[in-house]
Parts: sequence; C-alpha cells; structure tokens
Amino acid sequence: MSGIFFMYHIMGIVKQQPREYLRIGAHMSVAGGLDLAIDRALECGFNCLQIFTHSPRVWAARTVSGTEIRAFKRKRNSCGIKPVIVHAPYLPNLASPDEALWQRSMQVIITDYALASSLGADYYVIHPGSTKGLDTAFGVKRVATAVSMILDTVSSRTVFLLETTAGGGSSIGSTFTELADIIAEVRSRVSKARLGICLDSAHVFAAGFDIRRKEGIKSCIHALQDSTSMRAVKVIHANDSKTECASHHDQHDHIGKGKIGPRGFRNLMKIAWFRKIPWILETPKEPEGSDIKNRKTLQRIFRTA
Repeated sequence: MSGIFFMYHIMGIVKQQPREYLRIGAHMSVAGGLDLAIDRALECGFNCLQIFTHSPRVWAARTVSGTEIRAFKRKRNSCGIKPVIVHAPYLPNLASPDEALWQRSMQVIITDYALASSLGADYYVIHPGSTKGLDTAFGVKRVATAVSMILDTVSSRTVFLLETTAGGGSSIGSTFTELADIIAEVRSRVSKARLGICLDSAHVFAAGFDIRRKEGIKSCIHALQDSTSMRAVKVIHANDSKTECASHHDQHDHIGKGKIGPRGFRNLMKIAWFRKIPWILETPKEPEGSDIKNRKTLQRIFRTA
C-alpha cells in the first residue's frame, strides 16, 4: 500500500468504490438572461453551474422579473442541472470596520441571497471579507454577526457557504479555523444545515497548504477535520494557481497548467467526500474552448485518482 494511500486509509477517507461521474460545472455568464447560463453550461458538457445574478463589480443589482426567474427554474428543472450555485458580488465586505460599508454590504447580500433563493439555488457562496487592518478576532465576530442577520432576514433553503481565501493583508478565511469560528458563532442563532464551506483549491494552495505533496494534503485535511468536519465542505472551486504555495495571491490558472498541477488535483480527488460534491471551474475563459478543456482534464484526473 502506497504511503499516501495508507494515509487516506487510516483517516477513513479513501474512496471505496469509483463513482460513475464527477459533478462538475463552471461559472457561466448570465448575459442576455439568467436562463442562458444553463444553455452555456450544457453546451460545455457541464451538469451543474455557478452564476452571479449581476455584475460582481457594481453595487446596484439589476431588476430580475418573475418571468425571468420562472424561465430559469423551468429550464434548470427540465435538464437536470444540479446543483446551482450563486456567487455573491465582490464589493460587499462583511468584515469591514466601517459601519456604513458594513450595513450597505449586508443589504446587498440580503437582496442577492433572496434572489438566489427565488431561483432555487442550492448554495450561495461569499468571500468573508477584510478587516482593513484590525485583528482576526474582530473579523470573525463581524462576519458572524452579519451572516446571522442575513440568515435571520431571509428564510431560505439555499445553503450559505463561506469560501476559503488566499490570505494576505487583513482578509478573513484563509484558515479553516477562522471559517469554523464564524460558523460556530452563527450556529447559535440559526440552523446548522444552512451553513457550510466552499473550498477553493487555488486559495488553500496560496494560503500555504501544498496539496501537491503528501504532507501538504495531510495537513490540509487534518486542519479541516480539527476545526470542523469534512462534510462542512459542500462545494469545491477547482482552480489551478499561477503563483506558488503560500504566495497569498489569488491568481487562477487552467487545470494542470499552474503551480498545483495534476498531482495536486489528484490528491484532492483521492478524498472520498470530495468525490461526492460538486467541482466548479473558475478558470480563465481564454483561449476559446477553455471550459471544455478544463472539464476534460478534471474528468481524466477523476478517473485515475
């Protein structure tokens, strides 16, 4: 028995039987209408997808009509795309010490999360934010308070996911402990089932987990299990990294072409729980056909892991 296989075996997370398929999708454009993202996903051979409801780099959300929502749900249900994930816009900062910005951020997320719920989205992913120089403890409590208020305001079955971050500066969420602490704070107020984690492969690599190597993947898994549980991870953002391990820079690359390489993704796919949850590509869209190529690369790694 190989060393890394033995490590997974004793941790109880080796796959026992190969799965028939990988649940894989990508972040797709909603240009022209939300339902067109489903068409684009199907054209690339995906069975799940992620979207923004509007441009992630502006505060103002466009008005989405009931007709557009119904068209999205009808098309999604007819083709079996699952899960559907909505990613929060980039501008809101739930860890901000600026009261006006924090309040504005919560209102934007409340509106967007409610729309995600109306669309029947399975998951809603958000970056925890930055404290802008204040300590981590402040950030954890600040984000937990905001998430509690959001979940109290919007009654929804859409699971709210905190994404791992690359770290650097005053960002929150580069360790599983920080995410687990936020969730623990929130769980005293809302149902445990409404919260979870989105693991971004490029972000955990940039944060310092060298998932290419036996000790790095072991450290990553232990950190996750020590702080929360494997099953807290509901979605994986599948991205290679243009920068080296522990760079704390968030720069995505095509699968197998960056610093993580095929070995890192193979190590992740050896983990039984990770084989059961959706993998969402946030890789570069250029050159043309990159989504399909990245999908095929991940599927090939999945079959041989």
